[in-house]
Amino acid sequence: MDSSLKVSRLLGFHYLLIIFAILTGAGVDGHSWVDDLTCASGPFFTSSPAKGYIRNYVGRQSTQIDELTTFRILDLSSNQPVCPPGRTSPGQSDEFPKLKATPGDLIKASYLENGHIWQTLAGINGPDAKPGTIYWYGTQNAKSDRDIASVLEWTADGKGGDGEGFLLAATPFDDRVCIETGHEDAEEGRVGGPCSSYFRLPETAEVGKDFTVYWLWDYTEHFGPPKPGFIEWYSSCLDITVVSKEDALKEVKKARRDTELLAAESTPVKGLNRHVRRLQIYNERRKETGEKKSSWFSW
Repeated sequence: MDSSLKVSRLLGFHYLLIIFAILTGAGVDGHSWVDDLTCASGPFFTSSPAKGYIRNYVGRQSTQIDELTTFRILDLSSNQPVCPPGRTSPGQSDEFPKLKATPGDLIKASYLENGHIWQTLAGINGPDAKPGTIYWYGTQNAKSDRDIASVLEWTADGKGGDGEGFLLAATPFDDRVCIETGHEDAEEGRVGGPCSSYFRLPETAEVGKDFTVYWLWDYTEHFGPPKPGFIEWYSSCLDITVVSKEDALKEVKKARRDTELLAAESTPVKGLNRHVRRLQIYNERRKETGEKKSSWFSW
């Protein structure tokens, strides 16, 4: 076979592979989802707040995170589940637990823009491209068969649709600060790192019962106004454990106390915890050396 014919056939085959990948979405990554949540107000809002995660989160270290976490929605009808397969019901790993919050707390969510902002700023997606809008919806009547059409009918006053949920917030995908690391020069004032979006847990949230939240990102106009009938949304589903402010304060106080007691042995022993810390150090030494128990105040 002529060598030029071989090359042309090979290139044709490669083009077919590329077209197939585009049409099927194979090998396409870089979409976005909620990576973690923290309390931005309330008892759990500290200098280093505990993080919570979406259902069955696998972590950024996973090579399959894009495949397992991206959930693309092209149909807003009642036939379309709002949560991805395997995440229609609550589920967490010990490594990535649910967030804890109290009624009325402001919740901060972090996500990466993955090029959806800097490429828009650079004009790569066209002059009318938009990175989209994030809608936060919540309910304490979670259902495994919940569809996106029913969720989108909910309103801020809780009276919309079936009345089982609320529109908690609507925010731009672009928080006007974040940018993908390495593209900070896309616009003055941009800071490389995660983007942020906020919503508030209702004051009426029932303590002792999980509050389910749906993160819905409308990405339909990423190339500008689409053809009639075309839509493109993405979702993340998560659950928040609602606790009372009293219990939250106790938990935070205990965590701080435990942190102080677990300080390095070289840390100066001060305040009311000095005797407790001395006892802890003594017991640690006795366990290491196999010494018999004696009065802690005798050393």
